[in-house]
Amino acid sequence: MDSVMMPRRLALVGAECSGKTTLATALARELPAHYVPEVLREFVDSTGRSPTKHEQHMIMAGQINAERVAYQQAAISGVPWVCADPCPLMTAVYSIEYFNDESLLPPAVRHQQTYDLTLWCDVDLPWVPDGAQRDGPQRRLSVDRVIAAVVADFDLSVVRVHGGPDERLCAALAAVDAMRTY
Repeated sequence: MDSVMMPRRLALVGAECSGKTTLATALARELPAHYVPEVLREFVDSTGRSPTKHEQHMIMAGQINAERVAYQQAAISGVPWVCADPCPLMTAVYSIEYFNDESLLPPAVRHQQTYDLTLWCDVDLPWVPDGAQRDGPQRRLSVDRVIAAVVADFDLSVVRVHGGPDERLCAALAAVDAMRTY
């Protein structure tokens, strides 16, 4: 009997304007992977505003559901990876940063454990404003510090990528290749 190869899960974390989408779309082409876009970005684009504290749960649930659908599609079509840009952990991080609310952290950390690989995009890229979703380089540094605290507090396994888009893609692909050896 032929066995079906289930897709692997790749998560991206990083503050706003840290190159997550650029890296995710490049990985989707190279691996290949089903790309899961950011539900938060779709929310902001459709409403013209940032979510409230009480809408964060809906954003995270939407991101998890979008990943679930992409995973099913990848499994059916034989695509080896699903790439979440970003993963739901970022919704919990934003809830901490913007609302001082840690209530989404436990389910986000549990969900984080379903990924085969997590890439953390450094904040070393130039700041690029992007409409209603961007708060500025100072907020980006603050969010990066929250990510660092969550990664340390929960001993999450991440691969930090930095440099320009090509350097990040090379580092990400090297991390994927390292996984293939076990």
